[in-house]
Amino acid sequence: MTRTILRGGRVLDPANGIDALRDVVIEDGRIAAVADPGSVEPGAADVVEAVDGLLVTPGLIDLHGHWFEGSPYGIDPAINLAGGVTSTVDAGTAGFSNFSVFRRLAIDPAPVRVIAFLHVAAAGLVSTLVGELQDFRYARPREAAAVAAEHRDAISGIKVRIGEEACGANGSAALAAALEAAELAGLPLMSHIAHGADVREVLTRLRPGDIVTHALTASGPGIRDDDGRLLPEAHEARRRGVLFDVGHGCGSFSWAAARAALAEGVAPDAISTDLHRYSVERPVVDLPLTMSKFLHLGMSLGEVVTATTVTPARAIRRPDLGTLTVGGVADVTVLRLDETPMELSCSQGYRERVKQVLRPVLTIVGGTIHRAAEVPIPLRPYLDADREVDCAVPI
Repeated sequence: MTRTILRGGRVLDPANGIDALRDVVIEDGRIAAVADPGSVEPGAADVVEAVDGLLVTPGLIDLHGHWFEGSPYGIDPAINLAGGVTSTVDAGTAGFSNFSVFRRLAIDPAPVRVIAFLHVAAAGLVSTLVGELQDFRYARPREAAAVAAEHRDAISGIKVRIGEEACGANGSAALAAALEAAELAGLPLMSHIAHGADVREVLTRLRPGDIVTHALTASGPGIRDDDGRLLPEAHEARRRGVLFDVGHGCGSFSWAAARAALAEGVAPDAISTDLHRYSVERPVVDLPLTMSKFLHLGMSLGEVVTATTVTPARAIRRPDLGTLTVGGVADVTVLRLDETPMELSCSQGYRERVKQVLRPVLTIVGGTIHRAAEVPIPLRPYLDADREVDCAVPI
């Protein structure tokens, strides 16, 4: 029986408390062993990957992206193979009326695991020109809950965007509709916050296990008060078990907001990209680069890996993911910690010089090895309407 042996890497598996040199053995799409270096004798048919000097983690989980190309935001989920991501969450690109098409064309054939948060708006993010809930007749919590129940293997939550661009003056009603859908479906809610959102209301109404995404946003004050300190409601939500997700995107990560949160002991629970057509070329690029920004901000490597494995797995109720547990699915990411300094940008365009950058090397999904540098990155060309989106800057 052919096995794959990842030999000599630094295994960092927060779920199992491992941070040591180990060999990882993969067989039949499962983790067969996490063993002392050199203790596994390879057979003649075995594939040995030398990963000396590299970081071996559970397959990275990106809690926020957009993978339905029926939306102008959507991009091909195969791009995750270039970024070391083995499981990715679609953050409400589709709604109940078009989810079955999304599943058939993108989720089921994807070479990575795609898990969806279903938008409470009927068609999700159907256009950049008009917000999906500016006409509140599109809010359909019962239909959303019914489709979530029908596709329970692929849908792990409900999504809503709260902010002027998404729902105009309907923020409170949109939040109520999304909470109703989540309650009916028995699933967590992910709430986007942006300019015009009543963030205090969002933080107060979210339940334990719900997610506030764009928590460190550069669009509006986010979870900070006028004095730059975190809102009391943010601390209370955190104590209550609400999860804070980055959702970087092209308008939703600020160095200043991140530093303010970290200074008050509020590190993000999940580090995610919000990859979409307008953020993928810059400023986001991929999840390891986003992780690198939090290394620069002072989070430890273990904390950064936890925020891209264990915690997002818990958020989507998939404890089988984000771990190298023997017998579990062989989703593995191999990264290189590049010590070459470079400049990285936040969503506002402010650049900072970082000392270390994580680079993807191997993305292993269910035992199948993909070399990150060899993965093609197909992107649709920009249309005239795309140029009306603030962050659409063709390069």
